[in-house]
Amino acid sequence: MTSENYLETELSHLVSTDDRTWKFLQSGSLDGVWYWDLENPDQEWMSPEFWQVLGVDPATKRHDPAEWQDIIFEDDLKLALKNFEAHCADPDHPYDQIVRYRHADGSTVWIRCRGLAIRDATGKPVRMLGAHTDMTPVKRSEENARAGWRAAETANAELKSFAYSVSHDMKAPTNTLKLLMNELTVLASDTLDEDAKDVLQMSMQTVDRMQDLIEDVLDYTRIIGKPLVYGPVDLNDCIKTVMADLSADIIEKEAEIHVGELPVINGLQSQMNVFLQNMITNALKFHKPGTKPQLRITSSRDIDNELVLITFVDKGIGIAPHNQDRIFTLFQRLHGHDEIAGTGIGLPMCQRIALNHRGDLTIDSALGKGATFTLALPWRPL
Repeated sequence: MTSENYLETELSHLVSTDDRTWKFLQSGSLDGVWYWDLENPDQEWMSPEFWQVLGVDPATKRHDPAEWQDIIFEDDLKLALKNFEAHCADPDHPYDQIVRYRHADGSTVWIRCRGLAIRDATGKPVRMLGAHTDMTPVKRSEENARAGWRAAETANAELKSFAYSVSHDMKAPTNTLKLLMNELTVLASDTLDEDAKDVLQMSMQTVDRMQDLIEDVLDYTRIIGKPLVYGPVDLNDCIKTVMADLSADIIEKEAEIHVGELPVINGLQSQMNVFLQNMITNALKFHKPGTKPQLRITSSRDIDNELVLITFVDKGIGIAPHNQDRIFTLFQRLHGHDEIAGTGIGLPMCQRIALNHRGDLTIDSALGKGATFTLALPWRPL
C-alpha cells in the first residue's frame, strides 16, 4: 500500500493553515464552493464564485439554500435532492450531477454539482461540502455541434433527393433516345453514307455513356447518408458473389485474380459487394496495353491501431502522385472516354462506402508501376 507522500502532507497542512492556499485552490480549480449546515438547514455558505458564475452580485445574496433553489431548474432540483438523500443514506452513492441554473441575463448555465456529506462519530450527516464546475462552454459546444450536424444531415438529404430525382427523371428520355436512334439505324442503314453512319455511331456511344452515368449517379445516391445497420459480413462470400457477376469480363480479359483469406467484418453486405465490384472492375480496366490484368487481394491486422486492412494490388498503368487525390473526387477522370470507359464515380463511391463503415480508402501508386489500394476498417470482435 502506498504511503502518504510528504508533499501531500505538507499541502494538507498549508490548506488548513494558510488562507491564501485555500483561496487559490478554490478560485483556480472550481467555480464555486458551498458548505451546508444540515443541522440548521437554512444556513448554507456559498463562496463569491458560486454567484459570480450566475451573473449575480454576491453581496445581494444571503447564505440561505432558498436563494439558489429559486433559480435552479425545477427538474434538476428534484434530481439534486434525490441524490442528496441517497448520498446521506449511503456514502457510496455519489452526489454528482449536472444541473441547470438561470443566469441573471436569462440564459442557461450548466453546472456540475458535486458534494460530500461530513458525518459525526455515529455516521450521521451533519454538514455537506460541495463544489461547482461551470460546464456551460462544453454544453454550448455540444449544442452547436448537434445543430451543425442536423444542418449537414438536412443538406445531405436534400442533395441526395435532388440527385436521385434528376437522375431518375433522365432515365426515361435517355432510354427513348437510344430506342429512336436504334430505329433510325435500321430504317436508314441503306441510305446513309459512311460519314453519316460514323456520326450516328458516335451518337449511340454518347447515349451509352449517358446511361452509364445515370446508373452510376443513382447507385451513388443510394449510399449517401444511408444509415448503416452493422452486422457480420463475410468478405469471402462477398468476393465469390462479385467474381461470379464479373466472370464474363474476367474470362474475356484473361485476368489473373488471386484472393487470400478475407475477414468477417461488421458492416453492410450490399455496400461491400459494390465496393469489391468497383475495385475489381478498376483492375480489369486499367491494365497495361498488351498485358493481362492482374490483381491480388489480401488482408492483415493492424493490432496497434485496432484496424483490419484489405489490400488490392494490381500491376496496371498506375497513377502519378499529383493525380491521386483527384481519383476520389466525383466525376474526375484521368483518361478520355476513347481511351478507357468510365464515369468518374466508382472510386468516390468506394471512398464513401469506406467512410460509411468508419474506415478509409488510400492509394500507393506510381505511374506505370501499378497501384495498391488499402481499405482500413475498425476491427471489432464479433
